[in-house]
Amino acid sequence: MEVKKHVGAVHSKAPLSLLQRKVANVLLLNAFEELADDRVERHEIALRDLARICGFDSNNWEYLQDALRALTDVRIEWNVLDKDGKKRWGRSAYLAEVEMVERSGTASYVYPPTLRRQLANPAVYARINLAIQARFGSGYALALYENCVRFRKVGTTGFLPLDTWRGLLGVEEGQYPEYKYLNKQVLKRAADEVNRYSDIRVEMETKKEGRSVAALRFTVAEAGDEAVQASGAVGPAIRQALGAVPDPRSLAPEPAEVIADHPLADLQRRLLTFGLSEAQALDLSTEFDPARVATNLDHVEAEIDKGEVKNVAAFTVAAVRGDYAASAGPPAVVRQAEEKKADAKRARDAQQRQREERKAQAAQSERERGEARDRALDEAFAALPQAEQDALTDEAVARMRADAPPIHAWYREAAEAGTPEADMRPAVLSTLRAFRRDLVAAISSPSS
Repeated sequence: MEVKKHVGAVHSKAPLSLLQRKVANVLLLNAFEELADDRVERHEIALRDLARICGFDSNNWEYLQDALRALTDVRIEWNVLDKDGKKRWGRSAYLAEVEMVERSGTASYVYPPTLRRQLANPAVYARINLAIQARFGSGYALALYENCVRFRKVGTTGFLPLDTWRGLLGVEEGQYPEYKYLNKQVLKRAADEVNRYSDIRVEMETKKEGRSVAALRFTVAEAGDEAVQASGAVGPAIRQALGAVPDPRSLAPEPAEVIADHPLADLQRRLLTFGLSEAQALDLSTEFDPARVATNLDHVEAEIDKGEVKNVAAFTVAAVRGDYAASAGPPAVVRQAEEKKADAKRARDAQQRQREERKAQAAQSERERGEARDRALDEAFAALPQAEQDALTDEAVARMRADAPPIHAWYREAAEAGTPEADMRPAVLSTLRAFRRDLVAAISSPSS
């Protein structure tokens, strides 16, 4: 079973504990079908079901009471876009009222009216699988899962400032002020737990300003079915409370939905028109200043109009990252590298042409020497007495019969027909002359 959790609620700066986060998600699931009905103000849930779905196996109901009490005290913020694409920010308590009734074993609760409207009419939801959330042992891990799972089809959260991630994960103000401790105690442990127990795999990347980490993003990938099963089965009590648990991957927001809800939606949609993937559009729009991205997109369009861009998507990414527009083209270091690469290619091509020319010249010289040798041997044969010519011809024919029987058959056929030697087949004539030249060369050599 899943709760469709409003992205504004997921992306909230609320320091909730693990149990409080689980309870908040279960309460939302329980009330979701009634949120749009103005006649229903108060929602009710059996404490036993609340405990089961949260994976809470203690008989100490005071823990649940403390969690419910905290949800009336904590302040939650949301930041979403309205139908006109304008930001709408709000802040309220998560619950306006809550009551536990021991006799009936139930809890009733009321959402603040403004937050209720936000939760009832969300533009984009993050799918929080309650069977998976029951496995988490850390509030930071559950918060990280909530803030990454909606990007499962996009592949990246995009870069967000470090302080924003502190708030999203529920790190209290003043806690872990140094990044190295935040990374060790919160980020790494949360990512490890998400990768161990959930249906997604996340990996953190950092962006620095000077020597300090200024922003983070998480790449998000699907975990295989075997990995999900091996990460820990849902207990029978939770299964009984949840019933069948659907595959959340089929219900995850589409990339277009994620982008549509993003404050930089217009810029990201423009990036998509240049052939970039949703992940690339999200990364570039959050990694660099929007004005820089827009200016470089204008520059790319101008280069396209000149017909000088072959791979639009690759050039667009390079232009934004290299800030080509700042110098009306690739920066000097890029131009120098490209010129050096072109010079090296021209040098290699010239060397290849020289090698081919030398090879062709050598072959031509060899042919000329061979032709001169053949002429000299033919002249030497013609200068011999007729009897010696006939003897050499007979010996050449004998070699032809031994070494080239098919050609000898053609020779014999032509000879029996009385065909003059000069009119025989070219293959016969060239073979006969080759054998005869070898014989002339042998008798003409100094050692003979």
